[in-house]
Amino acid sequence: MSRIVAVVTARMASARYPGKALAPLAGRPLLAVLLRRIGTARGLDGFVFATSKNPENVPLLELARGVGWETFAGDEDDVLRRHVECAQQAGADHVVRITGDNPLTDLETLETLVALHRREEPDYTYVPGDALLMGILSEVISVTALTRAWDRGEPRHRSELVTLYIKEHPEEFRILSAALPEGLYRPEYRLTVDEAEDVALMQALFERLHAPGRVVSTREAIRLLDREPSLARLNAHLRHRAANFRSVALDATIQAGRRTLPGDPP
Repeated sequence: MSRIVAVVTARMASARYPGKALAPLAGRPLLAVLLRRIGTARGLDGFVFATSKNPENVPLLELARGVGWETFAGDEDDVLRRHVECAQQAGADHVVRITGDNPLTDLETLETLVALHRREEPDYTYVPGDALLMGILSEVISVTALTRAWDRGEPRHRSELVTLYIKEHPEEFRILSAALPEGLYRPEYRLTVDEAEDVALMQALFERLHAPGRVVSTREAIRLLDREPSLARLNAHLRHRAANFRSVALDATIQAGRRTLPGDPP
C-alpha cells in the first residue's frame, strides 16, 4: 500500500516577517499550533517537519521534535529538492504538502484530498482556483511527480511554488482536482501569514477561539470572521504574492484540458 506522509515546511527567514513561525498564538508558537492541528488528521502514514540546514532553523527543528514529529533539514533555496529528499528519507510514496505560513490549513479538505488520492493514485490531487489565496489548502503529490519536476524543471520551478512545473506541464501528469467542502470558499478572507497584519489577525482569532485540549477548526475561524468583520479588515489591504496569482491562472488551463480519471463524473 502506498505510504502518504504529511510534510510541513517552514524557515525562520522571511522577507516580510522573519521568525513568524514562532509568533505566539494564544500562548503557543504558530508552528506548534499548525503541527498539532495537522497531527490530528486522519488517513496519513507519517508526519515530517522540513526546513533548511541554516543554523537559525534549529529552534524549529527542536520544536517539531518536541511535539513528536520527525524532522528533515535540506536545501535552503531549492524547496522542491527539499521535498524530494524529505520524502525519500521518510520512505514516502506521496506527500501532503503543507506550508508553515498557513496555521489554519483545513483538516476536512486535507482528509478529502488524501482519500481521493489513495483511491485514484494520480500524480497530483489539489483544489484549483483562487481558494489557494485563502491560505487553508494542502495538496497531495506523488514522489515520482516531484522527482520528475525537479529533474526536468528550471531553477524557477524549484522555489517555494513546488508544483509550478506540474501545473505548467499538465500533459505529463495525472492530475485530479477536488472542490472545497461546502461553506469553506471565502476568498475575501486572508488566512495565510506573510506580514505583520496577518500575524495580528491570527493572534486575534486564536485568542478568541483557543480552549485547552481542543483543536481550532478552519470553519470556526471563518464563522468568527463573519460575526466580526472588523477582524477581516486587519489584513484585507494586503496583496498576495505574484507566484500565487500565477498558480491560480494556470489552473484554468489545466481544467480546460483535464483528462478524465477513473471515477470522475462525466
